[in-house]
Amino acid sequence: MKILKLDESKLNSTEFAIVNEINTNPDYFCSHSIQEVSKASNVSPSTMTRVCQKLGFKSFKSAQMFVYEKSRMESEYYKLGEDNTPQQVIHNVKGSALFTINETLSNLDPAYAEEISHKIYQSQRIIVFGLEQQEISATLFVQNLSKVNKEAYAVSNIHLFAQKAIFFTENDFCVFVSRTGWTKEVIEAAKWALKRGISILILTTDLDTTLEMIGEENKHLIYAIETQTLNYDKIKYPSVSSLPGELIIFDVLFNILVVQHKEFKEKFEKTNEISMSWNFKGHI
Repeated sequence: MKILKLDESKLNSTEFAIVNEINTNPDYFCSHSIQEVSKASNVSPSTMTRVCQKLGFKSFKSAQMFVYEKSRMESEYYKLGEDNTPQQVIHNVKGSALFTINETLSNLDPAYAEEISHKIYQSQRIIVFGLEQQEISATLFVQNLSKVNKEAYAVSNIHLFAQKAIFFTENDFCVFVSRTGWTKEVIEAAKWALKRGISILILTTDLDTTLEMIGEENKHLIYAIETQTLNYDKIKYPSVSSLPGELIIFDVLFNILVVQHKEFKEKFEKTNEISMSWNFKGHI
């Protein structure tokens, strides 16, 4: 896991070298003075301070605190050990889930999420296609959309997808969830939708492979978000895997949808009132 994740194209050679040094050896960066860290990076302390400020920190000390907290989280939670005991299994499952949620959200561009949420709002109908465990996240997202009266369907195989999506037009939206990034049914269904001019969102743990398999045709119709998972977690803990990341992305998209549209907020308030009346008064 990289401690600092930045667009390398926006860094000059000095800044890139410093960021790379921090990511390679965060313990040294956190435990030494600015003079020592600067000397190790072959720059002056004033240059080190300017670089830290350009990276978004008020000072060198602020950068140290951020790197320390994030590297501590990695060492305490993200590193998986030998699962010989129930305690270690609990630690490993917790670490896998925390990594997926934290890193997925850290990589999610708020403006991009807002754009996708607006696309969902504009769409007449939405279909969410998820296989196996991805059916869980697909179903829960559809259930949430139904709470604001959006016409949405969850499907778990390509036959159900075809039965629903055959009626879809450019005014509709297709969402695909692929844990591996190269699931054949998901890829072929996505390509089918794109050929008909239907915009799609795809959640995947391997964005590069997924986009390569979908191809370049109608690229402007594709929204894609990568769910972050520990590489070896895919083998050791397949039942955890990308699911927390998928659920958290869908929660973000749905909550943006609700908070940005008054009619949806009002529906939720009325729904809460009905639930409270039922739970405490026994009637709706």
